[in-house]
Amino acid sequence: MTPTPTIESLIAAWIDAFNAHDLQRHMTLYTADAMLFGAVDELQDGREAIRRYFGGRGPGVRVAAYPPPLVRHIGDAVAITAGHVDFAADAEPMPYRLSWVLVRQDGNWKIAQHHGSPRRGD
Repeated sequence: MTPTPTIESLIAAWIDAFNAHDLQRHMTLYTADAMLFGAVDELQDGREAIRRYFGGRGPGVRVAAYPPPLVRHIGDAVAITAGHVDFAADAEPMPYRLSWVLVRQDGNWKIAQHHGSPRRGD
């Protein structure tokens, strides 16, 4: 498991695992009961559904840019994030909005809820 003692380290680990297409490492960044709404209508419920979702992306899809999102701490062990992320499929840009609900488990931040949707304009 990749240690993620800070939200910044979680974001860096998520980008690294996403870009490496390392599903095993990527899934360690989510809670076992995490939920994800992504580019498809169906809710991905649980780590295995999220693994299948990310496993279906093309080999050229990567994070091109993920500026630091806004972060709000709800408590010592709960935070929310919201921001923009620029994915790219080979040379084609894919601008998205991205928000997470994060929880701290055993000293590490994990993603409990993930929402990503395409941006319409800038």
